[in-house]
Amino acid sequence: MIRRLKLALVLLSVLLSIVVNPALSAEQQPVDSPQAFLVTYAPGALYYERFGHNAIWLKNPATGVDHIFNFGFFDFNQPNFLSRFLRGDTLYFSAARKPEIEFAEYRVAGRSISLQKLNLDSAQLWKLERHLIAQIQPGSRDYRYEYFRNNCSTRIRDALDLVLQDELKQSLIGQPSNYTLREQIHIAAEADPWLYLGMDLAMGPSLDRPQSQWQAAFIPAVLSTAVESVHGLVAERTVYYQGQAAVVRHQPLWYLFIVGTAIALLFVLLVRPWRQQGCNRSCRILAFTWLGLCSLVGMFLLWLWLATSHVDAAGNWNILLLNPLYLPAILYLRNKPAGMFWLAMQILVSTLLAALGGWWNNQVMFAPLMFLTPIMLVVMAFLWRARNADTAI
Repeated sequence: MIRRLKLALVLLSVLLSIVVNPALSAEQQPVDSPQAFLVTYAPGALYYERFGHNAIWLKNPATGVDHIFNFGFFDFNQPNFLSRFLRGDTLYFSAARKPEIEFAEYRVAGRSISLQKLNLDSAQLWKLERHLIAQIQPGSRDYRYEYFRNNCSTRIRDALDLVLQDELKQSLIGQPSNYTLREQIHIAAEADPWLYLGMDLAMGPSLDRPQSQWQAAFIPAVLSTAVESVHGLVAERTVYYQGQAAVVRHQPLWYLFIVGTAIALLFVLLVRPWRQQGCNRSCRILAFTWLGLCSLVGMFLLWLWLATSHVDAAGNWNILLLNPLYLPAILYLRNKPAGMFWLAMQILVSTLLAALGGWWNNQVMFAPLMFLTPIMLVVMAFLWRARNADTAI
């Protein structure tokens, strides 16, 4: 009986070791083994934070690495920063920071932090670590930033695809995105109607073409969702910090239309076209001033198209909406007989050609049209009102 009891105890201890030891090793895994996490940060309040951010957190006790690797840093004090930004030649740089420093900044800003533990084997983790460390070295840390194709998110995407031997790209390239690039920008910028309008004005029809999930992963939140489509890549997902920052939502198209209409009404109140005396002169001055401003903006859009590296500014039909020829037309026609009539016709034709051209070339132009159309109609009415008084200003 005693021998049987001892044998039973031995068997029980063996069974317990089989059950308990794996559980203990699993608990010890995060501490003793290399790990990689995709870190995704919620959008912030500043205009360059509107689209969120992501990074890779590597933890490797064997090499002493416990850092978050980022590809989204820039320096406003960089020589010629503004001119380089306008030319599409902005330099960003890569950096690694300790998690307690980085996470503290995002917590102070109230931006949520989510972690996705990546299920990579030891060889893949080692390759990822070597690649990320190489990217932060002085000779290779700087890179030419391109908003849709070479940003903080696409560089993380490419690093993961490197260690997965093209598996991530093959998984995403064949999946159509639910949104075009412009629609993704609209979603991210809907809390700021002026950013919404500015990006719509500056970008051409290339933003409205269908795209794959691989291309759409320039948005950090899209990449966070996309990695989960690769079977077995994400071991677990956790919310490291739940931010309290409120996301303000607007209806930017209606907002822009209301503001454009308010500006148009302000113009009417300023010149008081129902009064005969002085109306012709004031109508002309205000119309010329507005068209001159539009012409300067149009020249800027033309410069973006022809003289910079902003490839997505090419073919922009907003150039007709903000016609660079308005200014020379004013200088030529202002003292001509029927000059005001022909200026009004130029506005009408340019606006119609812009809308028809955008439709024909599949360029979404709702925001510029809704903001500018009420103002352009009033300016046309002013020119029509002043058409019979072609006196010099």
